Amino acid sequence: MSPAFDNDTIAQVASDLRDLRMGAGNPTLEALAHRTGVSKTVLSDAFAGKRLPSERTVTAVVGLFGGDVASFAARRAALEANVRLPEALAAMAAGAPSGDAAAPERARRTVSAVAATWLAVAAAVVGAAVGGWGVHLAAGPAGAAAAAADQSQAPAVSAEARIAVTTGQDPALTDCVSDAAVAAAETRANDTLLEIVWSDACQAGWARITRYDGKAAGNLVSASIFRQTGPEADDRQDTTEPDAQSAYTTLLVRPTPDTRVCAVGEITVDGEHISLGDPMCL
Repeated sequence: MSPAFDNDTIAQVASDLRDLRMGAGNPTLEALAHRTGVSKTVLSDAFAGKRLPSERTVTAVVGLFGGDVASFAARRAALEANVRLPEALAAMAAGAPSGDAAAPERARRTVSAVAATWLAVAAAVVGAAVGGWGVHLAAGPAGAAAAAADQSQAPAVSAEARIAVTTGQDPALTDCVSDAAVAAAETRANDTLLEIVWSDACQAGWARITRYDGKAAGNLVSASIFRQTGPEADDRQDTTEPDAQSAYTTLLVRPTPDTRVCAVGEITVDGEHISLGDPMCL
């Protein structure tokens, strides 16, 4: 764990989250779930300190309360690395030859490197979440050669990627978040925001939809991301969340640099399905 967080604990993070909640007027779990898109059960566990909350939960809650998102994200990353330390030490020691006194020290160095990586990723994610709202559209040419390479059954891994990921992975569980940024965004009907979040390192992206109409309770929010040349292909990624303000899809890997990816969204209001318009493409 970083020296700055040597004495930190999951219980202390939970206590600080509760303080932020009280400072915001102690909103109910139901209200928080509607505003963050995080379930009430997950929120309850985070405030109770039952387990280390996910990065998504921490950034959503702290950001909503106006807290120091960067600090909380770094604390969480350091705690996660520290939680894994005993397991890594035991595993490496168990796999070392008898009498190998250097095994525990190698394990400590390995886990320290992991912790440093998590801290760097956390900082990058926070930067994207807090400062990444400068929106632009990037559309590359789609010529005949690109169309020929971009078949309906696209490869699951991009040859251009620096970080190997596959279509269908949760972006929050990959290193794609290290350089992720909002690459395209449009305000749509019923006070909604449709976005494509993109990682150049992974050559992959995901769609995200957020509603600001205050009508998440009892309704659905949906988003999809797909290749423009294969809108109904097997690699299309869809998500639907009930009673949520926001939802994001799993990863879609771009098979070639010239492939355009598109996103669409939909919400329900009192059971009525409302399309959020034509695809937004990148």
